Order: sequence, then C-alpha cells, then structure tokens
Amino acid sequence: MRIKLTYQTLNQENLFLPLHYNYLIQGLIYRSLTPKLATEIHQQGFPLGQRSFKLFTFSRILNRGKIIEKNGQKFLIFGSHLSLYFSSSQNYIVEDLGERAFHQRETKLGKHSVFLSQIEVLKPPTIDKELYIRFLSPVTIYSTLRRENGEKVVHYYRPFEADFSKLMEKNARKKYFLITGKEGDSLPLSLKPHRFSTQKNHVVVFFKNTPIEGWTGIFKLEGNPDLIKTTYDAGLGNKNSAGFGMWEIWREKDD
Repeated sequence: MRIKLTYQTLNQENLFLPLHYNYLIQGLIYRSLTPKLATEIHQQGFPLGQRSFKLFTFSRILNRGKIIEKNGQKFLIFGSHLSLYFSSSQNYIVEDLGERAFHQRETKLGKHSVFLSQIEVLKPPTIDKELYIRFLSPVTIYSTLRRENGEKVVHYYRPFEADFSKLMEKNARKKYFLITGKEGDSLPLSLKPHRFSTQKNHVVVFFKNTPIEGWTGIFKLEGNPDLIKTTYDAGLGNKNSAGFGMWEIWREKDD
C-alpha cells in the first residue's frame, strides 16, 4: 500500500534541510506512527534468521529543492511544504501512519515544526511479469565481506555485476516469505539497467554519517508478479527503511 504525504511548516517558513536528509525523513516517519508501533518496528522489525526487515520504504522528496552552500556544507531549500511517497507491504503500518499523522497538530522535521496538510492513497499499479521501472529513491545491494586480516568491508554491487540481480532476487524472496508465509525459492526476479549511466546514476547518500552507495535510472524488472509486487510495496534491495529502493512503473512517454 502506498500513500503520498504532504507536510507544511506551521508558520509558512521555507524548509531548510541538509543535502543528505534521509535520516530526518525516517525520523519523521517514526514520530508519525503511534509510539508502540514505532518502537516495535524500529527495535524488532520482522526478523528472519540473523536479519530483521522493516517492510517499509519511502521516496526522495518529490519537490525540487534549491542547493545552497553555507560554511562549506550543502543544503536544500524548499518552499513551505514538501511531498514524498511512503509504502509498506503491511497495510496496518500505512493506515497507522496516515491516521495518526493526520491528527497530529505538529511534529518535527529537522529544526522545523510541520504538520501533515494532505494525504493521498495511490491506486496500486497492474503488475506484469515484465516491467520497466524508475527509481524514486536509489536502489542499493551489498555484502559484508571479511578480509584476510579479519577486517570487515562492505561491498556495494554495481548493476552490471552478476551478483547485483541475484542478490536482489534473494532479498525479495525473504520479504515475500515474511509477508505471505510461503517459500519463494522457486520464484524468479531479475533487475537489469535499461537507461543507465554508471556515472550519472551513481549516488552516495550519507545516513548518520555512513556513506551508502546506490543507483538511480530506468531498469528492466522481470519475474514472478507476486514477487515483483512485494518489492513495489516493501522496496527493492537493502536499506529500504532508510529511504532506498522505492520504484514506480516507467513508460517511455513519461520522458
């Protein structure tokens, strides 16, 4: 289930956010949930083996901000409101967020006091076994490897590496199992770049001062429609709850 959220400042002031704002948006989302549910998702999530999934994702801010530099740091200035998409495979999470956020008089986004001025429930798209998609937030997939000296290193996969698509498939199957309770080991999924440049579509997002490598652009997504639907709701790849892996169906006429 996916919704569009529009937040507005209380005093009509312009929104002033750091260039890497994902952590602030994640905080806004958790504060918009009822405290009990926010704690459960943040601390426990949906465990599977040694990992825990949050089963939600969000887009980049949909408004175009103006980049300015101050004291050697880059910031984004928006108007008095901004919009973003929020999505989860668990409808009760979306419903809780929407209802509570709508009744909150105010909440915090960075240093700004904001309120939810508009909410829109998006009609789910028709999911076929072959789609062309556009990423609304960068997609990332990685492995934590160990060097000979025991040091851990994170390897972010590039879209042309074979393991990029394989790990996307493996990740989607895990989410599918958590959501449906059914094994998805036989369900296929493939993600390949379509309109893509390794230079233009490479993104590094700092989340709590940690750099995360991701990719934007147009990709071809093929596979089992139920598995694809899982990724539409819960996100593709890793770090979905940090604002990665949200996509929409792309049609050539969109450009």
